[in-house]
Amino acid sequence: MKPMAMNLELEEAIARILDGATSVGTEEILLEEAYGRVVAEDVFSWMTHPPFERSPLDGYAYWAEALSAGPVKLKVVSEVPAGTWPERVLKPGEAARIFTGAPLPQGANCVVRQEDTQVDGEMVWVERPVLPGANVVPHGDEVKEGDMLVQGGERLTPPAVGLLAAMGIAKVKVFRKPRVGLFSTGSELMDVGEPLAPGKIYNSNSYTLRGLIQEAGCEAVSLPLVPDRLAETVRALQALEDVDVVITTGGASVGDYDLMPQALQEHGCEILFWKIKMKPGTPACVGKKDRRLYFALSGNPAAAMVTFELLARPALRKYAGLNHPESERFLVKMAGAFAKSGKQRRFLRARVSLRDGVVWADPGAAQGSGILKSMIGRHLLVDVPGGHGAVSEGETLEAYWIGEWEE
Repeated sequence: MKPMAMNLELEEAIARILDGATSVGTEEILLEEAYGRVVAEDVFSWMTHPPFERSPLDGYAYWAEALSAGPVKLKVVSEVPAGTWPERVLKPGEAARIFTGAPLPQGANCVVRQEDTQVDGEMVWVERPVLPGANVVPHGDEVKEGDMLVQGGERLTPPAVGLLAAMGIAKVKVFRKPRVGLFSTGSELMDVGEPLAPGKIYNSNSYTLRGLIQEAGCEAVSLPLVPDRLAETVRALQALEDVDVVITTGGASVGDYDLMPQALQEHGCEILFWKIKMKPGTPACVGKKDRRLYFALSGNPAAAMVTFELLARPALRKYAGLNHPESERFLVKMAGAFAKSGKQRRFLRARVSLRDGVVWADPGAAQGSGILKSMIGRHLLVDVPGGHGAVSEGETLEAYWIGEWEE
């Protein structure tokens, strides 16, 4: 059996994970189903947009001279609502009543605002003449034929979907949503809705991680709770052979009932590593079988969330087809102190605020690995190097966003 890599630095652990992750297959879907999906190929425009010169406001279209002095008297000879095509060609001294979004008629080179005119029967007085080209949206102002609309490997945001709709694109090729198997282990766990027995606690990890998986654009496939018994743990892993990724919580440490590393090996996984040099979440174990990655995370709720963010989310992004799966680090100033020091690298959960263009991070007091409440309202993981000592208010450290904030 291949020796197990242990006690890795976070960066090496992430490199091993991403080396083992591959994007899943593709599918073509209707545009209305595409929000949040990752486009599988570059999408180019087959048309120019807008397809004609148009008015951005309600007013009057006419031919302006460069040196027009006001006021200008014009005869209103036609009306151009949005959605119609102007047949009348304007002559000098004529104007067309025009509405927002309507095509500019031939013989006009500007639009004057309705508010800057006075109507007198068939005549309109332009009290504030405009220059040629004023208040006209040019043909192709936004998109030219052949322009790239969306780059492959990018997530389709509502504006991106709207742009594709503006080009008349009804279907788009996207990466399939990764399917993520999920279960929690622990004989001490009970599911919500059951009367709480002595010595037991309610399972929260499956619910928290299910939400994180769905937030990452993946489909979650949950199994019932698994007790701390090797055979049942292996059977749970075997029941998830049709997913792309498996995430478990509990049983990843070194106690007599921490069975996940052994269960992964018996299931036929190659163990990429076990344990990372950081807190919380030191005992994380990651394995691989075929194209599938297995993440055995801590049973402590906050630790499970932190290791999901740092280890599992980048992998899920790569499975989902995103171009840039890793979160970028950036500098923050500490809005509060953290007195505890230690030899190991530590990630502090922190609230974020913006002051004068600077990102500030407030870690708060509760940072225990089992304190799930410490993740609520936190949007940052602040990276405190090993041996750093106490964190002082006002000092600068590096941080990651939690979740999909940088998207």
